[in-house]
Amino acid sequence: MSPLLLAGLAGLLSGLSLVVGSLVAWFVKVPREVVALVMAFGAGVLISALSFDLVDEAAASGA
Repeated sequence: MSPLLLAGLAGLLSGLSLVVGSLVAWFVKVPREVVALVMAFGAGVLISALSFDLVDEAAASGA
């Protein structure tokens, strides 16, 4: 399978997961506590990724 076709299929699969997730959220009542927990986890992951990236850059530059 060509790399271009494989990349296209991977992009399509990622896009479909977003659509499926939004359909589930539209039709299923999710408790506010679960939404808050998922949002807090996502924020923590983003802050962690940013911190690791900044520390890596600082260590590479010798700061």
